[in-house]
Amino acid sequence: MKLYTECHWDGWDRIVDIYPERCDALPEYINDDTTYKVIVLEKGSLEISDSGKKNEVKAPALICLTQKDKLSFRILQNIKAFIIFFNPTVIREEFTCERIDSGEFEKTTGQSIFQDYLLVKYFSVTDNVCDNVVPLTLNGLKCLKELFTKMEKELKGQKDGYWPCRSRSYMMEILHFIIYSFIAAGPDSSDDPDQDEFSKITEYLNEHIADQITVETITKKFAINRNKLNDLFMKQSSMTCLNYLLNLRIDLAKILLTKTELPINEISSRVGYPDPNYFTKLFKHVTGYTPSQYRKS
Repeated sequence: MKLYTECHWDGWDRIVDIYPERCDALPEYINDDTTYKVIVLEKGSLEISDSGKKNEVKAPALICLTQKDKLSFRILQNIKAFIIFFNPTVIREEFTCERIDSGEFEKTTGQSIFQDYLLVKYFSVTDNVCDNVVPLTLNGLKCLKELFTKMEKELKGQKDGYWPCRSRSYMMEILHFIIYSFIAAGPDSSDDPDQDEFSKITEYLNEHIADQITVETITKKFAINRNKLNDLFMKQSSMTCLNYLLNLRIDLAKILLTKTELPINEISSRVGYPDPNYFTKLFKHVTGYTPSQYRKS
């Protein structure tokens, strides 16, 4: 099974190490030992097990697997899912499965390399497949499904010469979403109502990264006043809510600027700033560089 996408264009020998698939049964090659997998369970439920540990996974949920993980499962209720098979080298050439497994990039000091490594770090933070599951909200599922559909369209349609770049950009955005989904899920916060509320709000920010969000949006959505909102974020993240959102967006913008050739105005829109001039001003304020300078450097 070719778990990558080949170029359909005559005379253009190009492969992108991403393979999207929609299914109502997990394929027999789900345990392929050459690719990472993102499994998004849209409907139904299944039981997964590893080393005697079992976990019932109910939709909507996210399962992240490395090439070494072997998923043992039993369908409990008819499922509907979409899956992304990918090789970490799609992010950076150095990111072979073997080098990631060696722990080499845990020790790296290069800011750019470590930033890229964070995109796949959470795939291997546990030793048990049962722990590689993150529940999704309906908004989270909707966000991932939209990104998956856009990526699938680029990989299968290949309408112009930007299809490899644009499909990779959606893959980066999906991985960026996953990072913050793992962070928001965090440890059990049932004994800490502040942590629980903080997780819910950051989850919302991650799901709506491209939307127009103000303090009033958050205070109304979560029935919290402005002062309490900022006190909560200062306690949990040492920054205000809007600064947290700004950093979330700038992190994604950095990835898209360095890993793709997408126009800056498109990146600006995808991280929630429809005005590219305003985006440039904010980006320079945070990083000290304009987006074009950052891309070149």
